[in-house]
Amino acid sequence: MKRDNGADRKRRRLGSRLRLARCKKRLPQKFWLVAFCARSSKGRRCRSQSKNAVWSRPACIRHHGYPKQQFRHVKSPRVSSIDISEDGKSLNIFWEDEHKSQFHAIWLRHNCHCPSCRLDHNGMKSSIAEDIDLDIRLIGAEIEDNEILLLRWQHSNGHTHDGPIPLAWLRIRCRSPAAEAERTQARAMVFHEDKVIPEIEYEDVINSDLGLYEWMCHLGDRGICLVKNCPLVDGTVAKVAERIAPLQHTIYGETFEVKSMPQPINAAYSPVSLASHMDQIMYECAPGLQLLHCLQFDSYIVGGENTFTDIFELAHQLREERPDYFDTLTRVPVTMSTIHYNRDYPVHMTCKRPMLALNGNGELITIYWHPMLAEIDAVEENIEPFFEAYKHFYLMVQNSQSVYKLRMVDGDMITFNNRRVLHGRAPYCNQRGLRLFQGTYLELSEFQSRLQVFHNLYGDGRLASRVGMADWQ
Repeated sequence: MKRDNGADRKRRRLGSRLRLARCKKRLPQKFWLVAFCARSSKGRRCRSQSKNAVWSRPACIRHHGYPKQQFRHVKSPRVSSIDISEDGKSLNIFWEDEHKSQFHAIWLRHNCHCPSCRLDHNGMKSSIAEDIDLDIRLIGAEIEDNEILLLRWQHSNGHTHDGPIPLAWLRIRCRSPAAEAERTQARAMVFHEDKVIPEIEYEDVINSDLGLYEWMCHLGDRGICLVKNCPLVDGTVAKVAERIAPLQHTIYGETFEVKSMPQPINAAYSPVSLASHMDQIMYECAPGLQLLHCLQFDSYIVGGENTFTDIFELAHQLREERPDYFDTLTRVPVTMSTIHYNRDYPVHMTCKRPMLALNGNGELITIYWHPMLAEIDAVEENIEPFFEAYKHFYLMVQNSQSVYKLRMVDGDMITFNNRRVLHGRAPYCNQRGLRLFQGTYLELSEFQSRLQVFHNLYGDGRLASRVGMADWQ
Protein backbone atom coordinates (compact mmCIF):
# COMPACT_ATOMS: atom_id res chain seq x y z
CA MET A 1 0.00 0.00 0.00
CA LYS A 2 1.29 3.43 -0.90
CA ARG A 3 2.47 5.38 2.11
CA ASP A 4 0.90 8.85 2.51
CA ASN A 5 3.65 11.46 3.07
CA GLY A 6 3.22 14.41 5.43
CA ALA A 7 3.24 17.09 2.73
CA ASP A 8 0.30 15.47 0.90
CA ARG A 9 -1.72 15.25 4.11
CA LYS A 10 -1.08 18.92 4.83
CA ARG A 11 -2.23 19.94 1.34
CA ARG A 12 -5.44 17.89 1.52
CA ARG A 13 -6.30 19.03 5.05
CA LEU A 14 -5.69 22.69 4.26
CA GLY A 15 -7.39 22.52 0.86
CA SER A 16 -10.56 21.03 2.33
CA ARG A 17 -11.11 23.90 4.77
CA LEU A 18 -9.53 26.89 3.07
CA ARG A 19 -11.86 29.79 2.16
CA LEU A 20 -9.96 32.17 -0.04
CA ALA A 21 -10.86 35.48 -1.60
CA ARG A 22 -8.53 36.59 -4.32
CA CYS A 23 -8.24 39.71 -6.40
CA LYS A 24 -7.95 39.44 -10.22
CA LYS A 25 -4.18 39.13 -10.04
CA ARG A 26 -4.35 36.26 -7.60
CA LEU A 27 -1.49 33.97 -6.74
CA PRO A 28 -1.54 30.37 -8.01
CA GLN A 29 -3.41 27.77 -5.94
CA LYS A 30 -0.22 25.78 -5.43
CA PHE A 31 1.45 28.78 -3.77
CA TRP A 32 -1.48 29.18 -1.38
CA LEU A 33 -1.56 25.54 -0.37
CA VAL A 34 2.16 25.16 0.10
CA ALA A 35 3.47 28.60 1.03
CA PHE A 36 0.67 30.67 2.63
CA CYS A 37 0.60 28.77 5.87
CA ALA A 38 1.70 25.16 6.00
CA ARG A 39 -0.14 23.52 8.87
CA SER A 40 1.42 21.15 11.35
CA SER A 41 0.25 19.57 14.57
CA LYS A 42 2.30 22.10 16.51
CA GLY A 43 0.90 25.23 14.92
CA ARG A 44 1.04 27.39 11.82
CA ARG A 45 4.31 28.51 10.26
CA CYS A 46 4.38 31.95 8.68
CA ARG A 47 6.22 32.06 5.33
CA SER A 48 8.14 35.15 6.35
CA GLN A 49 9.61 33.36 9.39
CA SER A 50 12.47 30.91 9.40
CA LYS A 51 11.80 27.32 8.42
CA ASN A 52 11.90 26.08 12.01
CA ALA A 53 9.75 28.87 13.47
CA VAL A 54 6.24 27.93 14.57
CA TRP A 55 3.36 30.41 14.28
CA SER A 56 0.85 29.56 16.97
CA ARG A 57 -2.23 31.62 17.70
CA PRO A 58 -1.04 34.71 19.65
CA ALA A 59 -1.49 34.52 23.41
CA CYS A 60 -3.34 37.86 23.38
CA ILE A 61 -6.12 36.10 21.47
CA ARG A 62 -6.11 33.03 23.67
CA HIS A 63 -5.94 34.56 27.12
CA HIS A 64 -4.83 38.07 27.86
CA GLY A 65 -5.82 40.90 25.55
CA TYR A 66 -9.21 39.66 24.33
CA PRO A 67 -11.12 37.52 26.84
CA LYS A 68 -14.37 36.08 25.51
CA GLN A 69 -16.40 38.04 28.08
CA GLN A 70 -15.83 41.29 26.20
CA PHE A 71 -17.57 39.90 23.10
CA ARG A 72 -20.76 38.81 24.87
CA HIS A 73 -22.76 41.64 23.30
CA VAL A 74 -21.70 40.66 19.77
CA LYS A 75 -24.72 39.31 17.91
CA SER A 76 -23.06 36.97 15.45
CA PRO A 77 -19.32 36.58 15.04
CA ARG A 78 -19.86 33.70 12.59
CA VAL A 79 -19.15 34.38 8.93
CA SER A 80 -20.98 33.23 5.77
CA SER A 81 -18.42 34.41 3.24
CA ILE A 82 -15.62 36.86 2.61
CA ASP A 83 -14.61 38.78 -0.47
CA ILE A 84 -11.59 40.90 -1.37
CA SER A 85 -12.18 43.84 -3.71
CA GLU A 86 -10.58 43.67 -7.16
CA ASP A 87 -7.99 46.29 -6.28
CA GLY A 88 -7.17 44.56 -2.98
CA LYS A 89 -7.94 47.72 -1.02
CA SER A 90 -10.81 46.36 1.05
CA LEU A 91 -12.34 43.21 2.49
CA ASN A 92 -16.07 42.49 2.69
CA ILE A 93 -17.33 40.17 5.41
CA PHE A 94 -20.81 38.69 5.12
CA TRP A 95 -22.04 37.49 8.50
CA GLU A 96 -24.57 34.74 9.15
CA ASP A 97 -27.11 37.26 10.49
CA GLU A 98 -27.02 38.95 7.02
CA HIS A 99 -24.97 41.89 8.28
CA LYS A 100 -22.20 43.14 5.99
CA SER A 101 -18.95 44.74 7.11
CA GLN A 102 -16.27 46.38 4.99
CA PHE A 103 -12.72 46.97 6.22
CA HIS A 104 -9.90 48.83 4.47
CA ALA A 105 -6.69 46.92 3.80
CA ILE A 106 -4.56 49.59 5.51
CA TRP A 107 -6.76 49.52 8.62
CA LEU A 108 -6.64 45.73 8.76
CA ARG A 109 -2.84 45.74 8.41
CA HIS A 110 -2.54 48.31 11.19
CA ASN A 111 -4.61 45.98 13.40
CA CYS A 112 -2.86 42.73 12.61
CA HIS A 113 -2.75 40.49 15.70
CA CYS A 114 0.30 38.43 14.85
CA PRO A 115 3.13 38.18 17.45
CA SER A 116 5.34 40.56 15.47
CA CYS A 117 2.63 43.25 15.41
CA ARG A 118 1.19 42.90 18.93
CA LEU A 119 2.63 42.05 22.32
CA ASP A 120 1.34 38.65 23.41
CA HIS A 121 0.89 39.46 27.09
CA ASN A 122 -1.22 42.63 26.71
CA GLY A 123 -2.31 43.03 23.09
CA MET A 124 -0.58 46.40 22.64
CA LYS A 125 0.62 47.30 19.12
CA SER A 126 4.32 46.92 18.49
CA SER A 127 4.08 48.29 14.94
CA ILE A 128 4.17 52.08 14.61
CA ALA A 129 2.67 54.67 12.27
CA GLU A 130 5.82 55.15 10.20
CA ASP A 131 5.57 51.47 9.15
CA ILE A 132 2.19 52.02 7.47
CA ASP A 133 2.32 51.35 3.72
CA LEU A 134 -0.39 53.42 2.02
CA ASP A 135 -0.15 51.26 -1.13
CA ILE A 136 -0.62 47.92 0.64
CA ARG A 137 -3.23 45.50 -0.72
CA LEU A 138 -4.87 42.28 0.37
CA ILE A 139 -4.09 39.17 -1.66
CA GLY A 140 -5.71 36.44 0.44
CA ALA A 141 -8.03 35.66 3.33
CA GLU A 142 -9.10 32.56 5.23
CA ILE A 143 -11.46 31.79 8.13
CA GLU A 144 -10.12 29.52 10.86
CA ASP A 145 -12.54 27.72 13.22
CA ASN A 146 -15.13 30.50 12.76
CA GLU A 147 -13.06 32.54 15.22
CA ILE A 148 -10.03 33.95 13.41
CA LEU A 149 -9.62 35.77 10.11
CA LEU A 150 -6.21 34.97 8.58
CA LEU A 151 -5.02 37.55 6.08
CA ARG A 152 -2.18 38.04 3.65
CA TRP A 153 -1.09 41.51 2.60
CA GLN A 154 1.35 42.52 -0.14
CA HIS A 155 3.40 45.67 0.44
CA SER A 156 4.38 48.08 -2.32
CA ASN A 157 7.92 46.67 -2.23
CA GLY A 158 6.62 43.17 -2.99
CA HIS A 159 7.06 41.79 0.51
CA THR A 160 4.13 39.96 2.06
CA HIS A 161 2.83 39.72 5.60
CA ASP A 162 0.52 37.09 7.10
CA GLY A 163 -1.50 37.69 10.25
CA PRO A 164 -4.68 36.88 12.22
CA ILE A 165 -7.51 39.08 13.51
CA PRO A 166 -10.29 37.72 15.79
CA LEU A 167 -13.68 37.84 14.06
CA ALA A 168 -15.54 39.00 17.17
CA TRP A 169 -12.99 41.83 17.53
CA LEU A 170 -13.74 42.87 13.96
CA ARG A 171 -17.51 42.67 14.35
CA ILE A 172 -17.65 45.18 17.20
CA ARG A 173 -15.50 47.56 15.12
CA CYS A 174 -17.73 47.50 12.07
CA ARG A 175 -18.47 51.07 10.95
CA SER A 176 -21.44 50.43 8.68
CA PRO A 177 -24.43 52.77 9.19
CA ALA A 178 -26.43 49.89 10.72
CA ALA A 179 -23.66 49.02 13.18
CA GLU A 180 -23.15 52.67 14.13
CA ALA A 181 -26.88 53.09 14.76
CA GLU A 182 -26.95 49.94 16.88
CA ARG A 183 -24.03 51.12 19.01
CA THR A 184 -25.54 54.56 19.41
CA GLN A 185 -28.78 53.04 20.63
CA ALA A 186 -26.97 50.71 23.02
CA ARG A 187 -24.95 53.55 24.56
CA ALA A 188 -27.75 56.12 24.69
CA MET A 189 -28.71 57.59 28.06
CA VAL A 190 -32.17 56.66 29.31
CA PHE A 191 -34.35 59.35 30.89
CA HIS A 192 -37.01 58.42 33.44
CA GLU A 193 -40.27 60.25 34.03
CA ASP A 194 -40.43 59.25 37.68
CA LYS A 195 -37.86 61.05 39.79
CA VAL A 196 -37.43 58.46 42.52
CA ILE A 197 -33.89 57.97 43.73
CA PRO A 198 -33.01 54.24 43.74
CA GLU A 199 -31.64 52.91 47.03
CA ILE A 200 -29.27 50.17 48.11
CA GLU A 201 -27.96 49.03 51.48
CA TYR A 202 -24.41 49.81 52.55
CA GLU A 203 -23.80 46.18 53.53
CA ASP A 204 -24.75 44.97 50.05
CA VAL A 205 -22.31 47.35 48.39
CA ILE A 206 -19.45 46.50 50.74
CA ASN A 207 -19.87 42.73 51.07
CA SER A 208 -21.13 41.56 47.69
CA ASP A 209 -19.96 41.99 44.11
CA LEU A 210 -23.56 41.56 42.98
CA GLY A 211 -24.58 44.36 45.37
CA LEU A 212 -21.74 46.48 43.97
CA TYR A 213 -22.97 45.70 40.45
CA GLU A 214 -26.55 46.71 41.33
CA TRP A 215 -25.27 50.01 42.71
CA MET A 216 -23.20 50.72 39.61
CA CYS A 217 -26.14 49.82 37.34
CA HIS A 218 -28.26 52.46 39.07
CA LEU A 219 -25.47 55.01 38.60
CA GLY A 220 -25.10 54.04 34.95
CA ASP A 221 -28.85 54.09 34.29
CA ARG A 222 -30.10 57.13 36.20
CA GLY A 223 -26.83 58.73 37.27
CA ILE A 224 -27.86 58.67 40.94
CA CYS A 225 -28.31 56.22 43.84
CA LEU A 226 -28.71 56.51 47.62
CA VAL A 227 -26.66 54.17 49.78
CA LYS A 228 -28.52 53.64 53.06
CA ASN A 229 -27.41 52.88 56.63
CA CYS A 230 -23.74 53.73 56.28
CA PRO A 231 -21.67 53.72 59.49
CA LEU A 232 -21.26 57.16 61.04
CA VAL A 233 -17.49 56.80 60.87
CA ASP A 234 -14.93 59.13 59.35
CA GLY A 235 -13.56 57.65 56.10
CA THR A 236 -16.64 55.56 55.27
CA VAL A 237 -17.15 57.52 52.05
CA ALA A 238 -13.67 56.55 50.86
CA LYS A 239 -14.28 52.91 51.74
CA VAL A 240 -17.45 52.84 49.65
CA ALA A 241 -15.90 54.73 46.72
CA GLU A 242 -12.90 52.42 46.58
CA ARG A 243 -15.20 49.50 45.87
CA ILE A 244 -15.27 50.98 42.37
CA ALA A 245 -11.90 52.66 41.86
CA PRO A 246 -9.14 54.71 43.53
CA LEU A 247 -10.19 58.16 44.73
CA GLN A 248 -9.78 61.13 42.40
CA HIS A 249 -7.59 63.78 43.98
CA THR A 250 -8.62 67.45 43.56
CA ILE A 251 -7.57 70.78 45.05
CA TYR A 252 -9.69 69.84 48.06
CA GLY A 253 -7.79 66.61 48.64
CA GLU A 254 -8.99 63.02 48.27
CA THR A 255 -11.83 63.56 50.73
CA PHE A 256 -13.41 66.78 51.96
CA GLU A 257 -15.90 67.96 54.55
CA VAL A 258 -18.96 70.04 53.72
CA LYS A 259 -19.98 72.23 56.64
CA SER A 260 -20.56 75.89 57.34
CA MET A 261 -17.43 77.83 58.29
CA PRO A 262 -16.36 81.50 58.50
CA GLN A 263 -14.77 82.97 55.35
CA PRO A 264 -15.26 79.78 53.30
CA ILE A 265 -13.09 79.10 50.26
CA ASN A 266 -16.10 77.53 48.56
CA ALA A 267 -19.80 78.51 48.61
CA ALA A 268 -20.65 74.93 49.60
CA TYR A 269 -18.97 75.63 52.97
CA SER A 270 -21.57 78.25 53.81
CA PRO A 271 -25.33 78.01 54.47
CA VAL A 272 -26.33 79.91 51.31
CA SER A 273 -28.46 78.52 48.50
CA LEU A 274 -26.52 76.71 45.78
CA ALA A 275 -27.77 76.80 42.18
CA SER A 276 -27.68 73.48 40.33
CA HIS A 277 -24.13 72.86 39.17
CA MET A 278 -21.30 70.42 38.54
CA ASP A 279 -18.32 70.34 40.88
CA GLN A 280 -14.76 71.29 39.88
CA ILE A 281 -15.67 71.93 36.25
CA MET A 282 -12.57 74.10 35.81
CA TYR A 283 -10.56 70.86 35.60
CA GLU A 284 -9.76 69.62 32.10
CA CYS A 285 -11.01 66.25 33.37
CA ALA A 286 -13.59 67.23 35.96
CA PRO A 287 -14.55 64.78 38.74
CA GLY A 288 -16.83 61.97 37.61
CA LEU A 289 -18.78 60.30 40.40
CA GLN A 290 -19.41 62.25 43.57
CA LEU A 291 -20.21 60.63 46.91
CA LEU A 292 -21.54 62.63 49.88
CA HIS A 293 -21.90 60.88 53.24
CA CYS A 294 -24.20 62.49 55.79
CA LEU A 295 -22.43 62.16 59.14
CA GLN A 296 -24.76 64.57 60.96
CA PHE A 297 -27.83 66.56 59.94
CA ASP A 298 -29.64 67.73 63.05
CA SER A 299 -33.39 67.61 62.60
CA TYR A 300 -34.01 71.14 63.90
CA ILE A 301 -31.89 72.71 61.14
CA VAL A 302 -34.30 74.48 58.80
CA GLY A 303 -33.56 74.03 55.09
CA GLY A 304 -30.50 72.39 53.56
CA GLU A 305 -32.40 69.95 51.31
CA ASN A 306 -30.57 68.72 48.21
CA THR A 307 -31.87 68.75 44.66
CA PHE A 308 -30.56 66.75 41.70
CA THR A 309 -31.30 67.46 38.03
CA ASP A 310 -30.41 65.41 34.96
CA ILE A 311 -28.99 68.13 32.72
CA PHE A 312 -28.68 65.81 29.72
CA GLU A 313 -32.43 65.31 29.74
CA LEU A 314 -32.92 69.07 29.67
CA ALA A 315 -30.26 69.57 26.98
CA HIS A 316 -32.06 67.12 24.70
CA GLN A 317 -35.27 69.04 25.39
CA LEU A 318 -33.50 72.31 24.51
CA ARG A 319 -32.32 70.81 21.23
CA GLU A 320 -35.87 69.86 20.28
CA GLU A 321 -37.48 73.15 21.34
CA ARG A 322 -34.78 75.69 20.48
CA PRO A 323 -32.16 74.21 18.15
CA ASP A 324 -30.75 77.71 17.58
CA TYR A 325 -30.00 78.11 21.30
CA PHE A 326 -28.56 74.61 21.43
CA ASP A 327 -26.27 75.37 18.50
CA THR A 328 -25.05 78.59 20.13
CA LEU A 329 -24.08 76.76 23.32
CA THR A 330 -22.08 74.22 21.28
CA ARG A 331 -20.12 76.99 19.49
CA VAL A 332 -19.45 79.84 21.90
CA PRO A 333 -16.86 79.09 24.59
CA VAL A 334 -16.97 80.06 28.24
CA THR A 335 -14.16 80.04 30.77
CA MET A 336 -14.58 78.16 34.02
CA SER A 337 -12.09 79.33 36.63
CA THR A 338 -11.10 78.92 40.24
CA ILE A 339 -8.49 81.49 41.28
CA HIS A 340 -7.71 81.64 44.98
CA TYR A 341 -4.33 82.58 46.39
CA ASN A 342 -5.39 83.02 50.02
CA ARG A 343 -5.13 79.37 50.95
CA ASP A 344 -2.46 76.86 51.93
CA TYR A 345 -2.34 75.54 48.37
CA PRO A 346 -2.84 78.55 46.02
CA VAL A 347 -4.91 77.77 42.94
CA HIS A 348 -5.13 79.42 39.53
CA MET A 349 -7.11 77.10 37.27
CA THR A 350 -8.98 78.10 34.12
CA CYS A 351 -10.51 76.05 31.30
CA LYS A 352 -12.11 77.49 28.15
CA ARG A 353 -14.58 75.50 26.02
CA PRO A 354 -18.26 75.50 24.96
CA MET A 355 -20.81 74.34 27.53
CA LEU A 356 -22.16 71.63 25.22
CA ALA A 357 -19.94 69.26 23.24
CA LEU A 358 -20.86 66.97 20.33
CA ASN A 359 -19.13 64.03 18.71
CA GLY A 360 -18.48 63.61 14.99
CA ASN A 361 -22.04 62.39 14.44
CA GLY A 362 -23.53 65.48 16.07
CA GLU A 363 -24.57 63.59 19.21
CA LEU A 364 -24.41 65.35 22.57
CA ILE A 365 -21.70 63.67 24.62
CA THR A 366 -20.66 66.03 27.40
CA ILE A 367 -21.78 69.18 29.22
CA TYR A 368 -19.87 71.68 31.37
CA TRP A 369 -22.14 73.56 33.76
CA HIS A 370 -21.41 75.77 36.73
CA PRO A 371 -23.16 79.18 36.67
CA MET A 372 -21.08 80.47 39.60
CA LEU A 373 -17.81 79.85 37.74
CA ALA A 374 -18.76 80.57 34.13
CA GLU A 375 -17.36 83.65 32.36
CA ILE A 376 -18.24 84.39 28.74
CA ASP A 377 -15.07 84.68 26.70
CA ALA A 378 -16.10 85.33 23.11
CA VAL A 379 -15.99 87.93 20.36
CA GLU A 380 -18.56 90.74 20.62
CA GLU A 381 -20.84 89.46 17.88
CA ASN A 382 -21.47 86.32 19.95
CA ILE A 383 -22.26 88.06 23.24
CA GLU A 384 -25.97 88.70 22.75
CA PRO A 385 -26.75 85.34 21.09
CA PHE A 386 -24.87 83.55 23.84
CA PHE A 387 -26.58 85.26 26.76
CA GLU A 388 -29.98 84.79 25.15
CA ALA A 389 -29.34 81.04 24.85
CA TYR A 390 -27.60 80.76 28.22
CA LYS A 391 -30.38 82.55 30.11
CA HIS A 392 -33.03 80.37 28.48
CA PHE A 393 -31.19 77.15 29.37
CA TYR A 394 -30.39 78.38 32.89
CA LEU A 395 -34.08 79.03 33.55
CA MET A 396 -34.93 75.60 32.15
CA VAL A 397 -32.54 74.05 34.66
CA GLN A 398 -33.63 76.11 37.66
CA ASN A 399 -37.36 75.82 36.98
CA SER A 400 -37.41 72.20 35.93
CA GLN A 401 -39.98 69.98 37.64
CA SER A 402 -37.97 66.87 36.69
CA VAL A 403 -35.91 67.02 39.86
CA TYR A 404 -34.82 64.49 42.44
CA LYS A 405 -35.34 65.95 45.93
CA LEU A 406 -33.81 64.66 49.14
CA ARG A 407 -33.34 65.70 52.74
CA MET A 408 -30.61 63.40 53.93
CA VAL A 409 -30.48 61.81 57.36
CA ASP A 410 -27.54 60.51 59.32
CA GLY A 411 -26.08 57.46 57.60
CA ASP A 412 -27.28 58.37 54.11
CA MET A 413 -24.72 58.51 51.30
CA ILE A 414 -25.90 60.10 48.08
CA THR A 415 -23.87 58.99 45.07
CA PHE A 416 -24.28 60.58 41.64
CA ASN A 417 -22.62 61.24 38.31
CA ASN A 418 -21.23 64.76 38.64
CA ARG A 419 -20.97 65.03 34.82
CA ARG A 420 -24.64 64.19 34.25
CA VAL A 421 -26.65 65.02 37.38
CA LEU A 422 -26.46 68.59 38.65
CA HIS A 423 -26.76 69.10 42.39
CA GLY A 424 -28.07 72.10 44.27
CA ARG A 425 -29.01 72.97 47.85
CA ALA A 426 -31.61 75.04 49.61
CA PRO A 427 -30.26 77.62 52.11
CA TYR A 428 -30.29 76.61 55.75
CA CYS A 429 -30.00 78.12 59.21
CA ASN A 430 -27.35 76.57 61.41
CA GLN A 431 -27.64 78.68 64.57
CA ARG A 432 -28.35 75.43 66.35
CA GLY A 433 -27.04 72.02 65.45
CA LEU A 434 -24.67 70.74 62.77
CA ARG A 435 -24.92 69.79 59.12
CA LEU A 436 -21.79 67.76 58.32
CA PHE A 437 -21.11 65.78 55.15
CA GLN A 438 -17.93 64.06 53.98
CA GLY A 439 -17.35 63.70 50.27
CA THR A 440 -15.05 62.30 47.62
CA TYR A 441 -14.82 61.86 43.85
CA LEU A 442 -14.07 59.10 41.35
CA GLU A 443 -12.75 59.52 37.82
CA LEU A 444 -15.53 58.85 35.30
CA SER A 445 -13.63 56.59 32.89
CA GLU A 446 -12.66 54.39 35.85
CA PHE A 447 -16.34 54.00 36.71
CA GLN A 448 -17.39 53.22 33.14
CA SER A 449 -14.59 50.67 32.85
CA ARG A 450 -15.63 48.95 36.07
CA LEU A 451 -19.28 48.92 34.98
CA GLN A 452 -18.39 47.39 31.59
CA VAL A 453 -16.32 44.69 33.28
CA PHE A 454 -19.25 43.82 35.56
CA HIS A 455 -21.69 43.84 32.60
CA ASN A 456 -19.41 41.26 30.96
CA LEU A 457 -18.77 39.15 34.08
CA TYR A 458 -22.16 39.24 35.82
CA GLY A 459 -24.65 40.74 33.36
CA ASP A 460 -25.66 40.24 29.75
CA GLY A 461 -22.54 41.80 28.28
CA ARG A 462 -24.31 44.92 27.03
CA LEU A 463 -22.36 48.07 26.31
CA ALA A 464 -22.16 50.56 29.15
CA SER A 465 -24.22 53.63 28.31
CA ARG A 466 -22.72 57.07 27.91
CA VAL A 467 -21.94 58.79 31.17
CA GLY A 468 -21.02 62.31 30.03
CA MET A 469 -17.35 61.93 29.13
CA ALA A 470 -15.82 63.77 26.16
CA ASP A 471 -15.63 60.41 24.41
CA TRP A 472 -16.82 60.13 20.81
CA GLN A 473 -18.12 56.56 21.18
